[in-house]
Amino acid sequence: MRPWVHTTVLLVIVAALAGAAPAGAARSVAAQRSTAARVMARLDRLQAKRDAAAQREQAAHLRLTLAREAVANAKTEIASAAASLATAREALAEALVANYKGEGEDAVAYVLASGSFSDLVSRVDTVSRVAAGDRDLIAQIDAAQQRLRDRETALQANAAAAEAAARDATAARRQLDAAVAGTRAVLAGVNAEIRAQLAGERSRRSHLASQHSGGGSGSSGSSSGGGSANVFYGDCTWYGPGFAGHRTADGEIFDPTKLTAASPWLPFNTMLEVTSLTTGRSVEVRVNDRGPFGRGVLDLSAHAAQVIRLSGWQRVRIQILPGAARPAIMP
Repeated sequence: MRPWVHTTVLLVIVAALAGAAPAGAARSVAAQRSTAARVMARLDRLQAKRDAAAQREQAAHLRLTLAREAVANAKTEIASAAASLATAREALAEALVANYKGEGEDAVAYVLASGSFSDLVSRVDTVSRVAAGDRDLIAQIDAAQQRLRDRETALQANAAAAEAAARDATAARRQLDAAVAGTRAVLAGVNAEIRAQLAGERSRRSHLASQHSGGGSGSSGSSSGGGSANVFYGDCTWYGPGFAGHRTADGEIFDPTKLTAASPWLPFNTMLEVTSLTTGRSVEVRVNDRGPFGRGVLDLSAHAAQVIRLSGWQRVRIQILPGAARPAIMP
């Protein structure tokens, strides 16, 4: 899924963890890979936060939509109640001036037309009940209308709060979008740098192989020595404890106490005699790894370096010895 996560060990990096003096390019690539891993982890965290922010934004916009619909519905109900109130008031006005039984008699005439005192009381009570019913109806509509107004006010407050929350969620999501984009740009830059350095290393190793393939004489930055077809010269360093227990490029487990070496291009299992031009001491080693990175032609195990008293970078004479060797594996 992420190619930088599944990076395989293409070369042996001479590490400061081993107490050696590594090549600057090796340290740079190792640092770039560590940086890429950190950036990738940050990108994963930011992406998770961004996804959560997007979900919160979506939920906030849904709440805002529902709140606005509730306000619209409340306004419709209030308008309907207002219309009912107007109708009730008109009916009351008509009741006060119209005839009660369609005979042209108003309320006063209806009361005065009573034939007895008990009839008078009955007619007054009837008129009172009609008036009270109208008043109760108006009071109920007024109360309902006030409740709807209160509800509309609350719903509008909720809608305003939902709108603010939606704005905040959108702003947060956009900030995380920008952070994710920036982090991806950083990661792309780191990966491009790593690819550039690896491409340079492949070019360097191809050049070394072309100079020394088949045991031909040559040098890495210096003249060949001795005229021997199996001898060349170059810079050499060492690596050790920091890589103990890790697999080498040919698949075996690295043991810094063994007499082995990492070469940029020589076939695995090639036997070499390495002589330090500083101490004059020699050691025989077997190639089982790839390295060093960015500089030099050989990377000795810690034990081999101790034998010839090599510290940091030293100039060495390398002679290819007869022995079993598998075909060269270029990086």
